[in-house]
Amino acid sequence: MVECMLIGKNVEDSTMKQTEDYEQLLERFYKRTTQLEDKQVQLEDAYQAYMQLDRDLDRLKGSIQAVEYLAYGKLPHDGNHEGMKDHTPTGEES
Repeated sequence: MVECMLIGKNVEDSTMKQTEDYEQLLERFYKRTTQLEDKQVQLEDAYQAYMQLDRDLDRLKGSIQAVEYLAYGKLPHDGNHEGMKDHTPTGEES
């Protein structure tokens, strides 16, 4: 038994494609699901390492901004300090 499946994004599109029967479709979809899940497991360690690096970079950039503010009075350009001018820190040593 051969089933037909609509192709395209519009329901009005009546272009038909011959496909496998339901059991063959399910077999193919299960196989592809297993392949993608295996790939996802392989990438998990890399993803976790990436996320840790991203957190470390955010923390380091925040530390840089804090030291620049303390040392030079420079405000971060993060969208929260728009319209505010940098200033000379109090107690600055010459």
